[in-house]
Amino acid sequence: MNDVPRPQFENVSEVVRHQLSRRAVVGGGAAAVAGLLAACSGSGSYSDKPANKPAATKSIQIGKANIPVPRDQTVIVGQVEYTVFDSFNTMIPNGAPSGAGFEICREAMFYLSFATGELKPWLATGYKYNDAHTELTIDFDPKAKWNDGQPVTANDFKFTVLLLKDRPELFGGGGELKEFVKDIQLPGQHTAVITLTKATPRFHYNFIAAIAAGFDMLPEHVWKGKDPTKFKDSTPVRTGPYKLKQAIRNQKMFVWEKNPDYWAKDKLDVGPRYVVFQSTSKQADQAALAFERAEFDVGSIDEQHAKQLRNGGYPNLQTTQFHDPNPRVLWLNCDASRGVIAEEKMRWAINYCLDREKIGKSIWPVEVPAAIYPWADYPTNDQWKNDELAAKYKFEFSPAKATELLDQICPKNSAGKRTYQGKEVNLEIITASPVDGGEYAIANVLKTDLAKVGVPATLRSLSGSVHGEKFERGEYDIDANWAGFAFDPAQMYADWESTRAQPVGKNAAGKNKMRFRDPAFDQVSRKLAAMDPTSPEAKPLLDQALEVYFQKLPLLPVIQTGYPSYFNTAFWTGWPTDDDLYEVPLNWWQHFVFVLGKIKPTGQKGPA
Repeated sequence: MNDVPRPQFENVSEVVRHQLSRRAVVGGGAAAVAGLLAACSGSGSYSDKPANKPAATKSIQIGKANIPVPRDQTVIVGQVEYTVFDSFNTMIPNGAPSGAGFEICREAMFYLSFATGELKPWLATGYKYNDAHTELTIDFDPKAKWNDGQPVTANDFKFTVLLLKDRPELFGGGGELKEFVKDIQLPGQHTAVITLTKATPRFHYNFIAAIAAGFDMLPEHVWKGKDPTKFKDSTPVRTGPYKLKQAIRNQKMFVWEKNPDYWAKDKLDVGPRYVVFQSTSKQADQAALAFERAEFDVGSIDEQHAKQLRNGGYPNLQTTQFHDPNPRVLWLNCDASRGVIAEEKMRWAINYCLDREKIGKSIWPVEVPAAIYPWADYPTNDQWKNDELAAKYKFEFSPAKATELLDQICPKNSAGKRTYQGKEVNLEIITASPVDGGEYAIANVLKTDLAKVGVPATLRSLSGSVHGEKFERGEYDIDANWAGFAFDPAQMYADWESTRAQPVGKNAAGKNKMRFRDPAFDQVSRKLAAMDPTSPEAKPLLDQALEVYFQKLPLLPVIQTGYPSYFNTAFWTGWPTDDDLYEVPLNWWQHFVFVLGKIKPTGQKGPA
């Protein structure tokens, strides 16, 4: 998937130095934080470029989409199973539906595009640090307005930060806000000056949308006086080009309507008047048929059915490749209360039972490479690697080595059962993936290979809400999931510090979900927190932290993640392509709004 030449972007070292320069102010998108992002395309088996795609020979029979708005003015997105319909509070478990379009309603202060390497100032126009990196000034766009017409001001920013700062039980709360924010002063209506408790060159990372969601700035005039653990925010007031028109529970549908008074229309004038996010059929054949009939413009199809359409000469399928920045991983619960999984030898035994090559070639829907490091294999991330350490702590599929370790820590009893501290070993594996999903399949392969070395495991696919609660509360041994994104390893390592490890049963609020604790690691991480990660003095510390990661294995990278996006061109054209990847094509990212600003209607009308 990574053999073809990749597009060239700004050098990551130069970009990060610019981003972290003591006097740098972001302007007009010239910067790219973490260069990161080079190369999100590849030559995977799911390409439908002209050289690989059969000639279009099949006519399209358009079906009647089940929506309450005009089809020719609407983009319809096929998405996940929705269970929440009356709440858009992103700070609490099950407070907002996932992948339901909220990302085109709320906007970020800055957007970092993994497709182009561009950093776009949006609600904010720029930031700058003082020389000591103990003060951060952020300027906000004076034109910005909430969708109820009220102006966006620095007061809204201050209100949101202070709301979250001392509330670690809230998503986005506590963490770096509590650790670094000492005070916020507002010298003007559109300027905030954050006084930091200690030096850090990367506090601004908190306000950049790089994947699905960045900092969710709240309107003070709506939220003031509300209990953030209970307020549903059912008709969300945000700044984006779309407003919620209606949520239809019985159709599992969210209808978003273009805001005619959108504040940034001069730089983003979205084409579709409506965008509908709808749960697709659980039956893959039925969902794919809906795509074939152009009842969906985005999604609603998997690679197996997309391949059938390609081979059959279907004319309106466009497949766009994208390498997700999050490898698929297994989170391992390191809390002592969970028993044998807390033993690092046990975690290495699990690692030896992972057949990454098999999973990458035959389990994931498209062929992908194995993952060794806990970050994406973008060339610009190569600076964080240490291949000597990777060779020293070699990842390999070796049931024999797994058995050797298991015999040391949980030998078999007279009945042939492995025991640890007098109890039979049985691991609990959970995932939010459905039973036909990739993460479930990864976990199932592991479960089978664990059984062969005498470690039984249960595997459960849990609904999003149930899974989210158990995962955050640490009520699992292994979680088949994806890695959390970070701009650089030091940012990721900060989330693994012991101070962020909650007891099992208490909400982790997105921090240290594996309950990892290691004093030596903490010490290195704290030193890194105050450094430019690209500086020469940071590299030895980064390697020290990486070696602790290899030794302790709090999570196991399994494979890099290839995500094809499927677009139907019957009603809309101008989608991102492999050759013109002008923006991240994934519809559940905040960046999808920029795709909606590029596509054009074909003039096709829906059936009466």
